[in-house]
Amino acid sequence: MTNLNSEQTNSEQNNIPESSLTVMNGGNFYFDVNGQQVRVWFACFSGAEKIFINDKLVSRKRSWRKLSTHQFTLDGESYTLKVGVRSWSEAFEGIYIAELYRGEQLIDQDEVHFLHEYDDLKSHFSWKACFKELLPLVIIGGFVGYLVGYFILAKIF
Repeated sequence: MTNLNSEQTNSEQNNIPESSLTVMNGGNFYFDVNGQQVRVWFACFSGAEKIFINDKLVSRKRSWRKLSTHQFTLDGESYTLKVGVRSWSEAFEGIYIAELYRGEQLIDQDEVHFLHEYDDLKSHFSWKACFKELLPLVIIGGFVGYLVGYFILAKIF
């Protein structure tokens, strides 16, 4: 558990960025807590998670659970951040959530959708963007499959 006082941090946070999620850069959730910016960064595949308050790292963890928990103290109050997915089907759809609790009370939550960075009506699904995001994964998967076939299966048969 990490303790930060508002005197030690910059409390003038005017613009909180929008939460986002990409395959290559991971996801970010942003919360405003009494003028302090709380940012949650997570990697979809490696399970790495980091919690920042005004860009100062206060918690880090690697977790492959559906929902992981981080605890920190800000201005003498205990906070809990839960990061992950509600169900495995949402994980496969690319829907990630973050819930911020003060004590036991839920005070804020956010949700990001992979390939749906903007929910307004002006933005539409793009196959080009989808292809661009997934192409590195397909190439890596093909390369790993080739290596397994060449080195492992060649020795068996």
